[in-house]
Amino acid sequence: MQITHLPGRGLVAAVISSIGIRHEGALGLVGTGLYLDLSRVLRNPADDSAMRFRTGLDDDVYAHVLKTPGALTLINRTAVQLRALAEEVPVGRLVRLTVACQGGRHRSVAAAEAVGRLVWEAWGGAYGVDIEHHHIDHPVLTSSTPS
Repeated sequence: MQITHLPGRGLVAAVISSIGIRHEGALGLVGTGLYLDLSRVLRNPADDSAMRFRTGLDDDVYAHVLKTPGALTLINRTAVQLRALAEEVPVGRLVRLTVACQGGRHRSVAAAEAVGRLVWEAWGGAYGVDIEHHHIDHPVLTSSTPS
């Protein structure tokens, strides 16, 4: 697992997890909070041989995902929903978002990073955001790979 930590002057208020739903035990990582399933939407960089073995943390893969028609709208709406949820919980309680795609290396990683940065920027750095990438280091899945 890799973690991006966006520090805040206060506590970490949001944890965003990216997962690959085809990995064993992945659905067990989905807990309370919001859930965004990208397994059938957005461009899949794994379909491009130049990006297949890279991740959503790489600039070109990140840009490829975010340039998908509708991606920015989806990401912005998700960030708004996460901030709205945070306004409803007591200070000190975490809000959570799980972003899923098939393998957890490309689309979910890029979207989780984008949502996390939007939320953190909207809070003006007042609160921290942790972005956990649970399957980013797992092997790339093929269409014939069982879950």
